[in-house]
Amino acid sequence: MIRLTISLIFVVALILSAPRSRALEAYTQSQTQEFMDWCTGTKSAAESVCSCTLKRLAKTVPVAALAQFLNSQGQLSFSSAAVTTAATVTEAMVICNK
Repeated sequence: MIRLTISLIFVVALILSAPRSRALEAYTQSQTQEFMDWCTGTKSAAESVCSCTLKRLAKTVPVAALAQFLNSQGQLSFSSAAVTTAATVTEAMVICNK
């Protein structure tokens, strides 16, 4: 249990210290469209919620992490980075849905 906690803290620290996207433009048009398709399709969220979510993600989620998240859709992943990104996406969607 302690080893898992330490590993999780280490991964979160790596993600937080990684270079971050500075603006929505840091995501490629393909990533933006793929996220919007996933969000409005799979998650059945309103386009306004998805746009808000993507803007929030652009402030904290590195481009590579979003790419990995989008590429792993439909596949179960227990990597700490994938779990952290998924949690960040979920949190942003909840905030934007209020």
